Amino acid sequence: MIGFASIFCAVAGLIIIFFYWLWKRRKNRKNEVNRFPESWKVILKKRVSFYDQLLEKDRQLFENRIGRFLTSKHIEAIDTEIDDAIKLMVASSAIIPTFAFSEYNYPNVQTVLIYPNSFDEQFQTQRFDGHQEFITGMVGNRFMNGTVILSKPDLVKAFDGVKHNENVGIHEFVHLLDKEDGAIDGVPELLLQHRYVGAWLHEIKNEMARIRKGDSDINPYALTNNAEFLAVG
Repeated sequence: MIGFASIFCAVAGLIIIFFYWLWKRRKNRKNEVNRFPESWKVILKKRVSFYDQLLEKDRQLFENRIGRFLTSKHIEAIDTEIDDAIKLMVASSAIIPTFAFSEYNYPNVQTVLIYPNSFDEQFQTQRFDGHQEFITGMVGNRFMNGTVILSKPDLVKAFDGVKHNENVGIHEFVHLLDKEDGAIDGVPELLLQHRYVGAWLHEIKNEMARIRKGDSDINPYALTNNAEFLAVG
């Protein structure tokens, strides 16, 4: 029979481990803030209006999440060059739509590929023949599962300090949120409680009707399907 002293020691040990973990976590987060370069803050203030409008404590949270994203994901340039500004735009694209979920860090994303221009479904860069539709961003599937592909000039345009009705980076990361439950269907079950799904689908239907009538400020591309409605919205 296990004695009281043994149980007490076990419980005390677990409590010590828990508080050590909590202390370590807070220390790491403090270090994250201290390590965030001032030059990055300048870039974010200039390029990312979402960050610029945050309160100071929320800016620190945004910076911490930028740091976690950049240290855990691989951002690779394909036939082009990238700098800190591009990397910060990619990370901001991921964090803005999930800012209310402070611990979320896209567990199914490993790589972000930056292309020198828009591309087709075979990932060939843009040809100016006027006969082919080109893509500015894409969430990879099959052999490229866990990969986000973005057009560099379209990403830069989305964060040029001017208000736009679309942002290719945010758009693709919202698709990834949608994909977390296994299907890109416009219902992000990771974030949306089950009892609200019906109401959300009803709202999609109503807003699509308003778009068709010209009574909505949402880009008409949202009419493509429910998944694009979510990303565009």
